[in-house]
Amino acid sequence: MKLQGRGVSAGVAVGRAVVAVREATQIRYRLSASGVERERQRLRTARERTRQDLEEISERLARTLGPAQASIFAAQVLMLDDPLLMKRADELIRTDRINAEWAIERVVDDLQAALAREGDEWLRERGGDVSDVGGRLQRNLRPDHTTLADLIEEIEPPVVLVVDELPPSVAAQLDWARVGGLVCDFGSPTSHTVILLRSLGVPAVVGAGRATSMVAPGQMVALDGVTGEVLLDPEPDVLEGWQNRAALTAAASRALDELRDRPAKTADGVRLRLEANLELADEVSRVREAGAEGIGLFRSEFLLDADGAGEEEQVEVYRGLLAAMAPLPVTIRTFDAAGDWRHPHRGGAAAAHRDRFGVRGIRSVLQHDARFRTQIRALLRAADAGTLRILLPFVTTADDLRFARGVIDEITREVGGRRVPVGAMIEVPAAALTVDALAEHAEFLSVGTNDLTQYTLAVDRTDDWLARQYEATSPAVLRLLRTAAVQARRAGCELSVCGEMAGDPLLVPLLVGLGYRRFSMTPTAIPHVKHALSTLDVRQATVLARRAVLARSAHEVDQLLASMARTMRDAVDGSIKEPA
Repeated sequence: MKLQGRGVSAGVAVGRAVVAVREATQIRYRLSASGVERERQRLRTARERTRQDLEEISERLARTLGPAQASIFAAQVLMLDDPLLMKRADELIRTDRINAEWAIERVVDDLQAALAREGDEWLRERGGDVSDVGGRLQRNLRPDHTTLADLIEEIEPPVVLVVDELPPSVAAQLDWARVGGLVCDFGSPTSHTVILLRSLGVPAVVGAGRATSMVAPGQMVALDGVTGEVLLDPEPDVLEGWQNRAALTAAASRALDELRDRPAKTADGVRLRLEANLELADEVSRVREAGAEGIGLFRSEFLLDADGAGEEEQVEVYRGLLAAMAPLPVTIRTFDAAGDWRHPHRGGAAAAHRDRFGVRGIRSVLQHDARFRTQIRALLRAADAGTLRILLPFVTTADDLRFARGVIDEITREVGGRRVPVGAMIEVPAAALTVDALAEHAEFLSVGTNDLTQYTLAVDRTDDWLARQYEATSPAVLRLLRTAAVQARRAGCELSVCGEMAGDPLLVPLLVGLGYRRFSMTPTAIPHVKHALSTLDVRQATVLARRAVLARSAHEVDQLLASMARTMRDAVDGSIKEPA
């Protein structure tokens, strides 16, 4: 069987499926033969914990509300001894070798379906009690809140993770050396989770529809993060071909390592600067290995946990990061916990964030957010470990930027630190149109093309239903990019691009033609972009950009890019040929 999604992180992966739904809280996987008895014991232990819970609830209600109410939970206790529940779940673990959570889920679903078919209303209503007992059993299977990351450590690699959606806070905790790739029902190419995977070089496919209901846990899965193809249970010869593709892709990336220490130049000798985007401080070695000339964007929101990051913990992280990159610059963006930070999906938390549209980034300073002050103190205390630059997200007006700089200057005096360069993100049309005003209060500016595109086109980049309308090559976006570049040049202010456009070998020529010379991208993209740029003539890129800005649609721009794509494709295709 073949599924088709959207490839968002290049590479090929092959492995056994681990299926996780409901934001990775409901997990299904196959057991090894040696793990069956341990899983049966987990089920027995959970039953006894559940029995104790229910008996305590029943006794408490009997004392406070009387025996009638207590009998509800006394009846639930009896369910734990019903062979249709526990005995059946144990049997599924033994025969189907599935994890206990999945076994309980299947048994509860079967019992509810059977009760729903009964003509008796009283019996049908017992489905709610069955669900309640099942939910308590599942919670007691993980009394210490065992996470998906913990379970991945116990499953034999390599695995392919199949999810409905994966919050970035969960993705950041996983050991991706054990997870070969990701298939997601929903998602967009610019979600924080996808950006993280791209930086780690993990193949990923999003928008695969009902993959979580069609892929069986333990099933062999092969995926291509470029074409979006997902193959289930391929025949042995087909599987061997996919495994060869995965090996060739890895070998091709290694073949580009020779470009690591070479400066980025176009064919006609124009010098460009390529820096790296980074999400996890522990992955800083990838930045060095890719030959980046610094960190152009460290997304500090990946430090956030449920309670936020403490000042001392932040100081330690920032010091380590600055020291590892010294003397190269490290640009750290202050917390920007946007709508898709914890729960990127079509509804729920993301929808709730729309109720406070635009309350993010620098606007938290205007809201007197204590987190901002804590982070600035931590940054300034760590500044002497390397070359620090502070980047403020979601800047809209010069007044906002001036206010934030005032807060930073105040904290600088408090900690007795040295003044560090402060820059602003250009992520909304208002900022792109007033770069000249922003440049008066910033040492540098950085264009975030992901947000600039979504706010220009009124397309939520985390909404899979609108994914096809998210077009970075829209003439409206390109005209804003040109306006920003022209104003920055006139103001003598450094301007870079740190969005996903910067890491696309076919779009960077367009950005060069628009006047950009400094880019920050996922580390894995640097050698590919460097290779592609070596074939580019800036004069041709300028002509291309001029025509693209005057185009009437993104489709027309894509056609213009196709005329240059032959040259670029030769360079990019060189990265996927088998080395001699």
